[in-house]
Amino acid sequence: MLKAKIVLKIPENFTKKTSDRLMPEMVRVLKNENFRFDVHVHLLNKDYIPKKYFSIRMPFLVDTDFLMSLEDFIEQIPPEDHKIYYFAHFIDFVSHKSMENIAEHLLENSPPNTIFCPLMMDFSKSIEDNETKDIFLQLSELKAIRDKYPDKFLPFVAIDPNNPEYLRLFEKAFSDDYKFFGVKIYPSLGYLPSHPSLMRIFEICEHYDIPVTAHCGSGNVHTQKSKLNLHFFKADETGKIRLRREKKLFLFKKHYEKYFNEPAKWEPVLKTFPKLRLNLAHLGGDKVWTDTGDKNRIYRIIDIMERYQNVFSDVSYVIHNQTMPMTFKQMFENNDVLQDRVLFGTDYFMIFIEGRYDEIRTRFVTEVGTGIMHKISIENPLKFLNLQSFVENK
Repeated sequence: MLKAKIVLKIPENFTKKTSDRLMPEMVRVLKNENFRFDVHVHLLNKDYIPKKYFSIRMPFLVDTDFLMSLEDFIEQIPPEDHKIYYFAHFIDFVSHKSMENIAEHLLENSPPNTIFCPLMMDFSKSIEDNETKDIFLQLSELKAIRDKYPDKFLPFVAIDPNNPEYLRLFEKAFSDDYKFFGVKIYPSLGYLPSHPSLMRIFEICEHYDIPVTAHCGSGNVHTQKSKLNLHFFKADETGKIRLRREKKLFLFKKHYEKYFNEPAKWEPVLKTFPKLRLNLAHLGGDKVWTDTGDKNRIYRIIDIMERYQNVFSDVSYVIHNQTMPMTFKQMFENNDVLQDRVLFGTDYFMIFIEGRYDEIRTRFVTEVGTGIMHKISIENPLKFLNLQSFVENK
C-alpha cells in the first residue's frame, strides 16, 4: 500500500508535539486571555515577490515593460472602479516596507487580541526572478518577527516540492530552534497536492498534528511555466492509489486554476492521510461569491469536509465581496459542517487590492454577527490548530 512506500523519518530536534511549537507567551495568552484568530495573513515584502507576480511586471523599478503591462491592466478596469487606486496602494505598500514593518502595520490595524497565522510563499521554482531573496532568509525573517511578538504569530512555512531544498526547509522550520507551527502550499505554482514529496510531508504532518493551509481558490497567481512534467498519486479504476507521471500544457490562466486548485485533487492525499489537519483556503475562491458565481466548488469543499473530520476552509480574501457576508451567513446557518469547520482569515495584505483592509474586515465582522464570528475566529481555529487543550473556558 502507499503508506508502506513512505518512510517516516525526522531529525532528533524535530518538534513532535503541538506544545513544542508554542512559545511560552502564546501558551499564557491561550490559557488566560480573550483572543481571536486570523488564520490567513501574509508578511512577505518585495524582497520575496517576483516582478512577474500576477503575470505582469511589478513596478519595484518602473520601466518600459511595466508601463506597457500597466496600460493593459487599466484597459480592463471600468472607469467607475477604484481598483487601480487599490492596486497602486498595494504596490507602494510592499515596495517600501520590510517584513517587520508589515507585521507592525498588521498589529496596529487589527483588534489587539488577535492571533495571526502568517503564511510564507516560495516562488523560487515557479516564477523566474534572480533578484528575489532566498527562501531561507524569508524563514529567518519570519522567525525574528515571531520572536519579537511571541504571543501574536503562529508561522506557517511554505513547501514547494519542486524546490530541491524543500525537506531541509521543512526540517529547519520545525526544529526546536525555529518552532514554526504549520505548512503552507500553493499548488498552482506548479505541482499537485499528491506530489510524492508532499505526501512525505503530509505523513509527518498527520502524525504530529501539524496543520496545513493550501490555496484552493482563484488562479490569478500561478507558475509562469506553460509545459510541466508532473508527478502525483491518483486512484486507479480499482480505487488503489498509484504514482502517475503526466506532461501538461497550459495556455491560459483559467487552465492553471481548473487543474491545480480543484478540491478533488486532494482526494489521494486524504484517502492516504484521513486525519490530516487541512485548510482548503478561500472557501471556493473569489469568483464563486459573485451574484452569478457558480457555487459548485463550495459544495465540493463541503463534501470533502463531510467525509474527512479534520478538513476546514477559511474565508480569506473572499470577504471583500459585498454580497458575500449575507450569502455566507445563510449557508452557514443551514449547514452543520460549515458551522464546525469554517475559519476566519483576511488574506492581509493581498486584500489591499480590493479595498481598505480595516473597512473590509469591519464590514464582514459586522454583517455576519458576533455568534458566527465566535465560531469561525475562536472555536473552529482552536480545532484546526489543535489548541483546545490549552484553552480554559473559551
